[in-house]
Amino acid sequence: MGSSILSVATAVPRHSLDAASALAQLRRFWPQLERLEAADAGIGTRYTCEPVERLLHARNLSELRLAYLAHSKQLAGQAAERALAEPGLRGCDVDMVVTVSCTGYLVPSLDVHLAGELGLRPDVIRVPITELGCSGGAAAIALAHRHLLAFPDHKVLVMAVELPSLNFQASDRSLDNLTACLVFGDGAGAAVIGAAEARGLRIMTTASHLVRETGDLLGFELRDSGFHVVLDRRLPRVLDRELRPAVERFMAAAGLGSLDFLAAHAGGPRIFDALESALALPPGALKLSREVFAAVGNTSSASIFFILERLIRSLGSRPGEGLGLGLGPGISLELMHLAWIPSENSRNEASTRRERLPVGG
Repeated sequence: MGSSILSVATAVPRHSLDAASALAQLRRFWPQLERLEAADAGIGTRYTCEPVERLLHARNLSELRLAYLAHSKQLAGQAAERALAEPGLRGCDVDMVVTVSCTGYLVPSLDVHLAGELGLRPDVIRVPITELGCSGGAAAIALAHRHLLAFPDHKVLVMAVELPSLNFQASDRSLDNLTACLVFGDGAGAAVIGAAEARGLRIMTTASHLVRETGDLLGFELRDSGFHVVLDRRLPRVLDRELRPAVERFMAAAGLGSLDFLAAHAGGPRIFDALESALALPPGALKLSREVFAAVGNTSSASIFFILERLIRSLGSRPGEGLGLGLGPGISLELMHLAWIPSENSRNEASTRRERLPVGG
């Protein structure tokens, strides 16, 4: 039953900014940040595909496309190679590849540019996803899971890469653009998914939920100068109203009364507050998400891979069930019922107590 996440790997660029350095740069464009201290900004380390001095200068769409192709290929390739190496697989073992990104646009898609480097077969099934935003990584994992229900002998490689730093708009002094600069970071993630195995992290069921008439609350607008982020102030209120019933319906259908762990999109402080309020979560329920946000920021569709990588390292010797949650424009939710089945070696190790997380209070 279900499918298994055989491996997860991530990659970040070599350039980075700590919170104080990021604020110093942003004060050049938003003087109102002068009184804001780094400790109060709610941000941590951010990685960028190019030095920040280069990112602050305007480029035309042709230049941005070339930069996006070079950096996305490098980062996604690193994550994919690491994900394949962990279970001892090669590119030729992959039957389906799903690539995800919303911060750049390529035709042909990124998987074509990586096919030779990764050693993918000519008959590999290719599915590029470009317009699901931050929920795209979770949606791609769900797509792989559903494919494996029909073709259980297949191996699926899922890759997500996001380079929001390339979309910085120096002339856009809006609060939306400021918020994007504070929360988003560059990064890539990959996972290999196969038939359900006796041990490890298993995907039991998945579901999607689209909140109607919310298409203008979150996303990108493509203008003459490139992508401009849209982050409507109404988003937390919509989540507070819509998230809990959607999650409760999914958990009821999955037979989940409470959770041992929660792998939620690392969207940022406002998203964390909205999730905690809507789901009446106890303190510490979003610990993994907050740690990832502090370490790399919101890496959009790649965020779920950073979460899952850290989750697998933390689960230890106790079996448990949890919820994976992606959140993106639409407003759309991607939900995953996850089950952790520890190895025999970890079962024999000293077990630590894990508090279950009630959802809905």
